[in-house]
Amino acid sequence: MDAQHEAYASTLKINHFKPENVPWRRLGQYLWRPIEDGSNTQYRLSVIESLLPPQSDGPVFHFHEMHDEGFYVTKGKVRFHVPGRPSVDVLAGEMVTVPVRLPHKFSNPFDEEAVFINTATPGFFIRYFEHLENMIGDGAVLTPEINAQSLRRFATIPLSPEDTARLETNGWASDSNGIKDKKQLSSTLEVEADAPVGLLNGVNGSSPKRAKHSVVHEVAAAVEVIE
Repeated sequence: MDAQHEAYASTLKINHFKPENVPWRRLGQYLWRPIEDGSNTQYRLSVIESLLPPQSDGPVFHFHEMHDEGFYVTKGKVRFHVPGRPSVDVLAGEMVTVPVRLPHKFSNPFDEEAVFINTATPGFFIRYFEHLENMIGDGAVLTPEINAQSLRRFATIPLSPEDTARLETNGWASDSNGIKDKKQLSSTLEVEADAPVGLLNGVNGSSPKRAKHSVVHEVAAAVEVIE
């Protein structure tokens, strides 16, 4: 460890999440709370805990242009869906991962509440939940259109009803390779960034600036690196 490394490491600490210290926060019928909000990882990783009530349908089909997700179920059972493919029921103690650009959703159609821990890398998507909370606090009514607009701020695209119906009816052109035509499902990506510019470019900065312009090019470049 050289002097520069030691000086930097001296500013860091292990961050300990204790459930009793972090209250649940409500978004509609769902409860969530941050385990790691990204502030300790320069948004390379965020972790949230979510509680789904029984017989809840979950979000619309969507895909992420920037981050991979992990879902570790700690209570009950959660059903994960990809249009045109069999659903996957995940029990407590089991985990699924969802890669960039795979359309998906989750639900709890069962009679017991479900709890899961959700990771996102990079971790800026946690700000989507904070953004919705701020909008609700300002008196906004969360219509599907407003929610879709909010998702796009964080490089997440709701799957169109036409694409969903086509995949549910016809399946995938190449199930082993997934989506062949990237433009078909992501041509509408126009996001007003609310994530650090440095993160979108894969740069670790000490105080990353906030983007104030469209990040289509940054997203596309980062996705090419991921792929």
